[in-house]
Amino acid sequence: MSTNLVYDVLRRHEPHHILLEAAWADAATGLLRIARLGDFLHRIDGRIRHQSLDCVSPLSVPILLEIGREAVASSAREELLRDAAQELSGEATEGEP
Repeated sequence: MSTNLVYDVLRRHEPHHILLEAAWADAATGLLRIARLGDFLHRIDGRIRHQSLDCVSPLSVPILLEIGREAVASSAREELLRDAAQELSGEATEGEP
């Protein structure tokens, strides 16, 4: 049985079904940090300087440690995260030479 079919039927006929509520909550939790990162990048737009380093900056260590800690529960969620990351990356690199 296709999960897309189940999702579409529930969304159409029982929009407040507990499985839909759980799916939305799960997606929102997984994307929360990416949304916060996007907000942060918009706030600092034009006030940040990029400089390539020969090694990892000590200030980046906590962020790098967090990257591997995120669990991706399903391929759909992974696709959402990938799309959001690409969108943020595109926004962050706009106007670079």
